[in-house]
Amino acid sequence: MPRPSAVLAARTLWTLGVAAAVLAGRAGALPVVPSPRWGINGHPFSQSPYFDIPLEQQLDLLAELGTGWYRFDLDENALRAETARLDDLLAGATRRGIRLLPILMSSPSCRTPGATPDQVHRAAREFGRAVAGRYHGRITHWELENELDFVAMIRKGERDRRGQLWNWDAPDGSVAENFQEARYQLAKAEIQGLSEGIKEADPTARTIVDTSGWLHTGFVTRLVTEDHVPFDVLAWHWYSEMGDITRVQGRIDLLGRLREFGKPVWITETSRRDGSQGGGEPALATFLTTTVAAMGANPGIGPIFYYELLDEPYAGDDTRYGLLAVAHDRQNRWRVASRKAAFESYRAIIARSP
Repeated sequence: MPRPSAVLAARTLWTLGVAAAVLAGRAGALPVVPSPRWGINGHPFSQSPYFDIPLEQQLDLLAELGTGWYRFDLDENALRAETARLDDLLAGATRRGIRLLPILMSSPSCRTPGATPDQVHRAAREFGRAVAGRYHGRITHWELENELDFVAMIRKGERDRRGQLWNWDAPDGSVAENFQEARYQLAKAEIQGLSEGIKEADPTARTIVDTSGWLHTGFVTRLVTEDHVPFDVLAWHWYSEMGDITRVQGRIDLLGRLREFGKPVWITETSRRDGSQGGGEPALATFLTTTVAAMGANPGIGPIFYYELLDEPYAGDDTRYGLLAVAHDRQNRWRVASRKAAFESYRAIIARSP
C-alpha cells in the first residue's frame, strides 16, 4: 500500500497531467478510444433537447469524448412508447463500442401515491423481466431506480421505526433509523422486484443500486446488512459541495465505508453543484480536472459518470449541468449551441486515464 504522501504526489501529477492534456487538446485532437472507466448521463427518453438533437449526434459526442457508457432514465411507460428508439440507441452505441446503462423505473413505483409494497414489487418484477428479456446479453447492466434513499429519508415531524419523533431537518442518512419505515418498504419492494425480474430473464446481467450520495449509508445498511436485498454494484452520487469522498468533512473515509459492503463502488453521477449556472463555466471545468480526476485515479472506484451531456435550460435545478449548451433554432427545436470548457476537460481526463 502506498504511503499517504505517495498518494498525494500521484494525485498531484495526475492533475497536472490532465491540465496539460486540456492545453494539448486545444491544439489538436486527442486520441479517442471508448473507455469503460468513464461514462456520461443523459435523458434521451424524457427531456426535449435529447429528443430534438438526434441520437446519432449524441452518440458521436460520446465517442469524441471517449466515454464508454451512456446512462439514462427509462421508465416503463417510456419503454412502451419508445421501444424502437431504444433499439436504435443500442444499435448506434454498439457500433461505437459504447455500453448503455438504463435506470429502470417501474409503474406503479414506490413514488406512486397509494401504491402498496406488494403492488410495487409485482410491477417492478414484471418490468425487470420484460426489459432484461428483450435485451438479454445486449444490455449487460441495469440500475434499479434512482436515489430512493432520498425518497425514504425521514422528514421533520415523522417517527422512525423505533417510534421516536424526528424534530429536525433532514438527517445525514448515516444510520438505518434515518429512513421512514413505510417509504423504505416501498423503495425496497421496487429495488427487489426489479432485481428479481432481471435475474430471471438474464442471470448474467449486473444490477446496480444507487443513492443520492453524501453519508446516506444507513439506507444501504438496511438493504444489504439487514434485509439482504440482492444486487451486484453499489453506486454513489457525488457533487462538488460534498468534498473529497476519501476525507468527508476532513475526517471520514466514506469510500472505505462503502467498500465494506462487499460490492464494487461506482460513481454514477458527479458534477459541480448547479453545473455552470451563474457564470460558473471555469469552476465546472476545474471541478472536473481536480475532484473528478482524483476519483478517476483511485483504484477503489469503478466507472465514473459525469452529469450530464446537454443543458436543460427550462428545468430548474438541472438547468446548466451540460457539457454542451443548447439553444432553439428557427424551427424552435433545440440544437447544440456551444461546447463548454468542461467538455474539453472531460475529454482530456478520459484520454489520459489508465
